[in-house]
Amino acid sequence: MTEAIRDEGTSYHYFPPEVKVESSEDLRDKLLKQLNMKGAKYYCGKVWSTDGVYRETRGKFLKFKRAGVLAVNMETSAIFAVSKYRGIKTASVQVVSDILSETGWLPAFEHEAVREGVKIAINAALEALSKVD
Repeated sequence: MTEAIRDEGTSYHYFPPEVKVESSEDLRDKLLKQLNMKGAKYYCGKVWSTDGVYRETRGKFLKFKRAGVLAVNMETSAIFAVSKYRGIKTASVQVVSDILSETGWLPAFEHEAVREGVKIAINAALEALSKVD
């Protein structure tokens, strides 16, 4: 993920609303290189982080979709904010386990493709981290 849209509470303890929280470019590049080497299919872009469990309303979904958001989760913006505050490099790789669309929610956490994606993501992250200066 390149950046996180902040719709949760933790990140606001570190920065005011107008501050963007992003992954570090060099660590993200190392992670993407590993994903490419593994032949993984991926998308790189924005994530929407919310702490409202199962409160992704249709209005919010459409708003963030129009803003180019690729996924929703609960933690990326908080992690990016704390990392930025502390001056620590961070990156994020996400495996989509459920599908959220205009027509509803499709849980897919138990699918084999999700389990395989998690393995690839973990291995790519470990390899990327082993190459950090």
